[in-house]
Amino acid sequence: MTGTKDIGKKLAGLASRYRYPLLVLLLGLGLVLLPTGGKQTEPAPQQTAVQTVQPEELTDAEYCRQTERALEKILSSIDGAGEVKVMLTLRSGSATQYQSDYATSSQTGSDGSTGSTTEQKTVLLTRSGAYDEAAVVKTELPSFQGALVVSQGGGEASVRFALVNAVSVLLGLGADKITVVKMK
Repeated sequence: MTGTKDIGKKLAGLASRYRYPLLVLLLGLGLVLLPTGGKQTEPAPQQTAVQTVQPEELTDAEYCRQTERALEKILSSIDGAGEVKVMLTLRSGSATQYQSDYATSSQTGSDGSTGSTTEQKTVLLTRSGAYDEAAVVKTELPSFQGALVVSQGGGEASVRFALVNAVSVLLGLGADKITVVKMK
């Protein structure tokens, strides 16, 4: 029985010594376990600086110009950048990959040799019986080769650094492919 009294005294001593941390811990547990009772709402969609346009709606040149204008708008809002002009060069144009079916057939020749042939056919979708359309697996947007940024604040190293980082993140270009110069 004396063992239980010793344990009780030790617990009481610890409780009095750490009373505030224990109080905070119990209060935190109580708040976590309380039901909120509110409705779950979905977060509002983020607005982006560039409107999403389906690739088949734009030519590669139009896509490039639209990206330049969006970059000019967002880069001019960087502290110290001032007015900004952007020129982009394309590495490659857009590319569409179509769904294909493959059929392989084996043939045995009269001399006992075997051979096989593979035939590839593009999968076609029929739309309302009016026309057929190739099934698209994926469409890749044009990729950029380099960027030139002309900025009023381009003479300051901190502004150049911010502009290069922003263009690098937005276009996936390395810093060596981006040039920032001061506007006259």
